[in-house]
Amino acid sequence: MLAIAKFGGSSLSCAAAWQQVREIVTGDIARRVIVVSAAGKRHADDHKITDLLYLCHAHLRYGVPCWELWRKIAGRYLAIRDECAIDFPIEDELDAIYENLSPRTSADFLASRGENLSAKLMAAYLGFSFVDAASWLQFDYAGNVLTDASYAALSSLADGRKIVTPGFYGALPDGRIHTFSRGGSDITGSLAAAALHADVYENWTDVPGILAADPRIVKNPAPIASLSYPELQLLSGAGTQVLHESAVAPVRAAQIPLQIRSTFAPNLPGTRIGFEAGAGLEETGVVGFAGRRGVSMLRILFREEARADADTLVRACLTQRGVEVFHSSQGVEGLCLLLIAKPGQDALHAACDEVRRLLPGARVKLRENLAALLALCRTTREVPKLAAAMEAAGVPVHHLVQTPPGALLCVNDSQYETALRAAYAAAFS
Repeated sequence: MLAIAKFGGSSLSCAAAWQQVREIVTGDIARRVIVVSAAGKRHADDHKITDLLYLCHAHLRYGVPCWELWRKIAGRYLAIRDECAIDFPIEDELDAIYENLSPRTSADFLASRGENLSAKLMAAYLGFSFVDAASWLQFDYAGNVLTDASYAALSSLADGRKIVTPGFYGALPDGRIHTFSRGGSDITGSLAAAALHADVYENWTDVPGILAADPRIVKNPAPIASLSYPELQLLSGAGTQVLHESAVAPVRAAQIPLQIRSTFAPNLPGTRIGFEAGAGLEETGVVGFAGRRGVSMLRILFREEARADADTLVRACLTQRGVEVFHSSQGVEGLCLLLIAKPGQDALHAACDEVRRLLPGARVKLRENLAALLALCRTTREVPKLAAAMEAAGVPVHHLVQTPPGALLCVNDSQYETALRAAYAAAFS
């Protein structure tokens, strides 16, 4: 077995978290390849190391001294080193970086040093080998990952060894450091798993897997034990903040299961994402909920002869004006599109006027200030019960459409939280 384990910034924020990570890694001999982020926040008023590094770069760019910022960054890593009793001269690394800072230092290089320092410290802590991401993760000049070359390089460098590699960055063809967008360590972990044909990609974070509802609205929502990749995509598209699509695509393409687990509750199984729903799960009915706020609904009723081209015309019109189509359905009488656009947005109203011009005789009706609640279901029998529970709570359902494996229910945006609580109670009580 080979498990690629990626630990995010929350899992590396302080010495106690590092000690927990070491227990997790050493607790399973399959965890031989570790991907790490820069140290994250220790508490709500703290700063992520990466944020401090970007701020350092801004100081350098405008000729403002950054020594005090650098002391904060260095102090975080020195404290982790000392409190974990790691035998590694990190002062040498810190001094070398600081001495070479100048207005010409690239933002990507400086921002990447958080992950670089984390990986060097973690390798020494675990007794693993350090493998720099710049030595295997290769980009072209447009910032696209050179997948085949990167996979071959990591396969050669890993070669059965226990290694730690930084997330978030790699190298351009000329050797300069290039970073992903924020959250890029998740992508690095997924690429490493695909490159090494891992049996599982473990993404360790500060939550015990994917929850069945937004915990800011529903108190103590149940964790979801397992999902298929299509179900994950459906939840993500409807607003659940899990992993970005680019962090899922490499392992999905390589048919590698993804396990989301909590560093701070390692005995919990988390959420496993694979290629089929687990056996017997069809009996559970509703799996979970996700939602999008600020939705507008565009209904278009048109003549029979306009039906063939209507969908193409309408979508082109909306796209030209930067209006996102969140969902669409077509019936015998016309189209219903759910749109992501700010209420009263001029572009949305202009698009509606253009649709009326393109489809003379069509009835075009726009409704704003809505929210779309996705109920992810493995059977359809629960959907009427959910809608009834929402109506009983005083929330009218303006639009309901089956979207296997689930259903979309549109409600007033101001009533979204009430709707979610009512639907969750009906499904899980």
